[in-house]
Amino acid sequence: MERIGPYEVTELLAAGGMAEIFIGRKTGPGGFEKPLVVKRIHKKLLGDREIEAMFVDEARVQALLDHPHIVQIYDFGEDKGSYFIAMEYIAGATLRWVIDNAAAVRRPVPVPHALRIVGDVLAGLHYAHERADGDGQPLRLIHRDISPVNILVARSGQAKLCDFGVAKSELQRAMTRVGIVKGKFRYMPPEQLNADPLDRRADLFAVGCVLWETLVGRRLFDHANDDEAVAAIRAGNYPDPSDLRADVPRSIDRVLRRALHPNRDKRYRSARDFQLGVEDLLRVLPAPSNAVLVGEYVSAELDGSVAEYSSRTQLRPTHEADAVLASGFEMLDPPVPSAPTLITIPAPPAPDDGDATPSERRTPSTLGRLMGASLVAPAVLFSGLGAGVEKLVAALSRKADQPAVRVTRTRQ
Repeated sequence: MERIGPYEVTELLAAGGMAEIFIGRKTGPGGFEKPLVVKRIHKKLLGDREIEAMFVDEARVQALLDHPHIVQIYDFGEDKGSYFIAMEYIAGATLRWVIDNAAAVRRPVPVPHALRIVGDVLAGLHYAHERADGDGQPLRLIHRDISPVNILVARSGQAKLCDFGVAKSELQRAMTRVGIVKGKFRYMPPEQLNADPLDRRADLFAVGCVLWETLVGRRLFDHANDDEAVAAIRAGNYPDPSDLRADVPRSIDRVLRRALHPNRDKRYRSARDFQLGVEDLLRVLPAPSNAVLVGEYVSAELDGSVAEYSSRTQLRPTHEADAVLASGFEMLDPPVPSAPTLITIPAPPAPDDGDATPSERRTPSTLGRLMGASLVAPAVLFSGLGAGVEKLVAALSRKADQPAVRVTRTRQ
């Protein structure tokens, strides 16, 4: 078994352009064992001083960030001539997987959960933006690379921001190579594309892109041509999510219009202001969301069964291993299903309207009402046919009331 510093590493999870990611553990007396993730500079890059400086920057910055909605760093060291970072182990999925899975099974992420996840991210982001060093001097930290890949949603229901590898702060030592734009450009605000000086409002634009994408199920600026995407970003040219999804209220459009404004002076001033806007929306939505409900939702999707979550009936979920996540490597997620599996189950007892979500309340369609009326009318006129018609109507009603539950079948 390989060791990296004081940690045993049991499995190589991923190898990116700069680093390798391992699942590891710290052991101690009395059977003590702590699972964690170990990130190490790729062996082929040993001796590259700029890469090493970027790695040190990431460790130094993130070590100062102690917040429940930011992935924690436990340790930083050197082993066999290579730097390593030991960080928090999280069972769950990236937001990228959550969005792609929802699109694959044609079951959108519930609107309240999308807001709850983004609210968590904004809470962690505001903390990072406001963080000062030991002398009280502001770090002026800007993440610069927020996207669904770098947001982890744990089975506990907490969303966590990770991967400060390209963050900019007063601690930063490494300089960007000429010609390299850090971050993912389809989540960048116009000022970042124009190479203008950045402030925290650049991160707020990226979070707005993430919220839009979580609600709609596709990337906001998904133009096939890069030039067209850049032009749309600069012009603020995009549809409102309520135009693409009927259960998204117009109030969310207004919040996103402000977060995604191409003129940063017209955006939210801080992540806290953006978060308060999101929290106000959550308070007026008919369905609630909190860490418990988000955790149930993500766990149900990962386990391959949403039947109990969506219809409150008892089905045995398919057990799958947790996705172990670190530093934005979306390849660590379980595979996204190619299509939903349709399972018809008996309808549960009628829920209390106060507890049911809009998606759980089923009402007959207009066509169903007309068909029912056309069948019942002859029963009134011809009593001899009444009993047969009543049976037919009852059968149709039972069929209409049966909820169709799509169950995700993921495979690790």
